[in-house]
Amino acid sequence: MKKQDLSRRDFVKSSAAVTAASIAGSAFTIVKAESVRGTTANSTVQIGWVGNGGQGTRDAQLLEQTGKAKIVALADYFQYRLDKAKGPFKVDDKKCYRGIDAYKAIMSDSSIDAVLLTTPPGFRPDHFRSAIAAKKHVFAEKPLAVDAPGCRMVAEAGEKAATQKLSVVVGLQRHYSKAYRACKKLIDEGALGIVGLAHSAWDQGDLWHDRRAKYDKAKWPTQMDWEVEHWYYFKWLSGDHIVEQNIHNIDVISWMLNSHPLKAAGFGGRSARKEIGDIWDHFAITYEYPNSVVSSNTCIQIDGTPGDVSETIRGSKATFTTTAGKGGTGGTRIEGARPRRGGDAPMIYKYEGMDDKHYDQEAATFVASVLGTGEGEDKYRNDTKYGVESTLAAIMGRDSAYKGRVITWDEAWNSKEKLAFKGGA
Repeated sequence: MKKQDLSRRDFVKSSAAVTAASIAGSAFTIVKAESVRGTTANSTVQIGWVGNGGQGTRDAQLLEQTGKAKIVALADYFQYRLDKAKGPFKVDDKKCYRGIDAYKAIMSDSSIDAVLLTTPPGFRPDHFRSAIAAKKHVFAEKPLAVDAPGCRMVAEAGEKAATQKLSVVVGLQRHYSKAYRACKKLIDEGALGIVGLAHSAWDQGDLWHDRRAKYDKAKWPTQMDWEVEHWYYFKWLSGDHIVEQNIHNIDVISWMLNSHPLKAAGFGGRSARKEIGDIWDHFAITYEYPNSVVSSNTCIQIDGTPGDVSETIRGSKATFTTTAGKGGTGGTRIEGARPRRGGDAPMIYKYEGMDDKHYDQEAATFVASVLGTGEGEDKYRNDTKYGVESTLAAIMGRDSAYKGRVITWDEAWNSKEKLAFKGGA
């Protein structure tokens, strides 16, 4: 059986048992994932946070807001980020670690139960693997990698997490939205009929204008410092914006269709964003899914571009549509086919407004899973499989545009191309 074809049941099935010797003399607050879940001794999850930037700050706040988790250690490449985070989260200076290898101090700390991984994605595979090896529960932001070798590394570690009953939540928060979940249930029950076409998009203006204006390259001691600070603009750190941002929309299509794409063909370029980094500013990808379902995808970051953050799936009976608003989902609906003689299409499901509680639910699910109070698949939550598949789907689309040809899933999965620091402009 190929890794990419593992069923969710196979993936999350666990078989390892904990021995008393493995925990003797330890200082764990949560001694072992499978042996102490749900006990009164584990009312607060001790979390080490790696990568103390903006996205991580929100995740850390939401985890603490559950009332059952505490950020107790920090690790970051830059001292200024540690200084900014330690005060609000009341972290002792002795538990603040700086540098490229700072994460290792958190992984080796036996008092830490779980880790929050929110560094630039290029570092994610090594950090993820290290966390699982240290038997830590993992909340990892998307994407899980920037290349296929990284995807394979995370997939392997995720399988080990399942056997050890370690919780893994991936920051593809739409999976925790009540609106998306309601639509998913209806689609699985056949509400759309025979699906033929799909489309997803994340189109907007340019990103991080303020950073280019604020930071002078000459102020940074090394090229590595410069690139890590401006990580979004460098392929080896972000994977390009189709992987770092557009993964959300690609993920939704795959989720609703119950499959990763089989192949991708696309194009794109770098027409407006030329003064820094090496990522592109626009992509257009056509994905093919099983049963000849075709899904188009666009992601643009060029000033003046009409904003469009959405997913659409068209079937013989109905159409699933989402449109994003500020801070979350603007509208999620399934509309029946419009009558031939005119009139309004029947509304099968409709959620108006911003379903921004999915971020809260994501954090709450992780904490409950760690404590053993989750139910069903959330008891031992493991998002690694779909997190890896959606990451690779975005990479496959990106590489089809880079190379100017069709790329199949198997080719993408088996690729040995690895993105790495080159000291670019």
